Amino acid sequence: MVRLSRKTWPGVYIFNVIYNIYMLSNNNSHRKLFIRGPISVYQFFEFSKYGINAARIFMYIRMQEGILLSEGMLKPKEHTFIKLDNKNLESIALVHKSHKWERLRALEENGLIELRTAKGKAPEAKIIIPSYH
Repeated sequence: MVRLSRKTWPGVYIFNVIYNIYMLSNNNSHRKLFIRGPISVYQFFEFSKYGINAARIFMYIRMQEGILLSEGMLKPKEHTFIKLDNKNLESIALVHKSHKWERLRALEENGLIELRTAKGKAPEAKIIIPSYH
């Protein structure tokens, strides 16, 4: 039996919520959603410190990077800027636009992501926190 300290259980909970929503769902619309690994547990835990929406943003970015990697447009263990438009972020990652900016600003201020923004355009985010694996 593994005991979880108070500091680790939120990350485990968030991962289980995401796993239950996407991996155990019988909904065929989520069949195209995958995350090309390996996923850094350190990165995931750091994002999870800022709430469920921050962890969902992390998983969305990694999912989009996985698509680019499988198409040969991105090298393994490399990060790139990913567009975070409201429609896809809400339908795929369940992050509402009212929560998106709040989390993006917190993540940028704490050095987890780099943001590129332009007036009237969807923001682009790049993971900059090291993976340590």
